[in-house]
Amino acid sequence: MPAVRGTQEEPTDAILPMIADPWMAQIVSGEKTYEFRKSRIRPSVKRIWFYLNAPQSCIKYVCDIDPPRTREPGDEPLEEGPLGNKEYNERHKDWDGYDYAYKIRSVYELRIPITLKVMRDKYNFKGAPRSIVFVKDDLKQDFPLDKQIKHS
Repeated sequence: MPAVRGTQEEPTDAILPMIADPWMAQIVSGEKTYEFRKSRIRPSVKRIWFYLNAPQSCIKYVCDIDPPRTREPGDEPLEEGPLGNKEYNERHKDWDGYDYAYKIRSVYELRIPITLKVMRDKYNFKGAPRSIVFVKDDLKQDFPLDKQIKHS
């Protein structure tokens, strides 16, 4: 549905940096079922495109997510078992500030990762994402998820 003049559609896809590649590998393998973040992602965002920092410097994975779980009074704890859930629930000191847990519903691996050079040259990104950046429509159209590798 096109945006009505004078208004803007809410973005449904966002790019987030992934600092440590081992964490992404744990998501892909299913060991880690939540992505923990310090800030709340806009409720309209239903999909995260993960930008892997150097040395990869590319978007390689896309994950569908659920709305965030929090540790506010009255909220249900995360299910025990998967990596990080117990520490999140128990407010382990290493998890200070990571108040938002996004359930990973599915994981896609791009057949051709989107390099920083391509992001700059073709999609007009200024640089590597350092925080949340919304995915442009042309990028989504060029990388349809039904043509990618689905891990879960």
